[in-house]
Amino acid sequence: MRRLLIPLVLITFFLSACDDSNTSSNTNINTQDDVVYELTFTSNWNGANFPTNYPASAHFSGLIGLTHNNQVDIFKRSELATPGIITVAETGGKSVLIDEINVHIATTNSDKAIDGSGIPAGSSTVSLTFSANTNHPYLSIVSMVAPSPDWFIGIDSFNLYENGQWQDNATFNLNVYDAGSDSADTFTAADSPQMPKSVITLLTTDSADTDFLAGVHRDNGTFIGTMTLKIITKN
Repeated sequence: MRRLLIPLVLITFFLSACDDSNTSSNTNINTQDDVVYELTFTSNWNGANFPTNYPASAHFSGLIGLTHNNQVDIFKRSELATPGIITVAETGGKSVLIDEINVHIATTNSDKAIDGSGIPAGSSTVSLTFSANTNHPYLSIVSMVAPSPDWFIGIDSFNLYENGQWQDNATFNLNVYDAGSDSADTFTAADSPQMPKSVITLLTTDSADTDFLAGVHRDNGTFIGTMTLKIITKN
């Protein structure tokens, strides 16, 4: 059974840089923007850390997100997921969410989409670069936990620019979210559409189904992964 739990998301800042060798193409860069960041996504999801019903094809779908102002939330815990978030969470498909992002761009609430690779089975990290400006200093980005019924990871509306300066580095411990659109409880379960749809929650299942309680490992609090940001260019 799923339980609605709303603990704090942990966000920690650090001053050291990170290293990664798997980098997506720089399609999210505007040379007129104020700053360029590298985002590195590192997975802790493996059979040793999360053994209960661990799927042989475990991977994360392609990253998709945007830079935006404070008028945008592409997902928010305790609220219904948009069709774009549901599509990412259920299939890894990006097109519906890209359409939603393009609406935000058209209304000038977003500057650009951020579109990157995922982490395929057998790999553990991926990086991409993106630019931002002071009119659109917030970052939101998501990826499907795959395979799964409707589970995803992401960052919701992180402010890159505070107190008149850009954040040099940041690390996010990633929870697993349940999009509320499918009621199945294991990674490879058959589709079981949830009607009516529920709000987005931190993932909790029975211990026989997965190791997750409130989005992290139920016994030791291990996060499924981390995202790390570091500035690589300032204008």
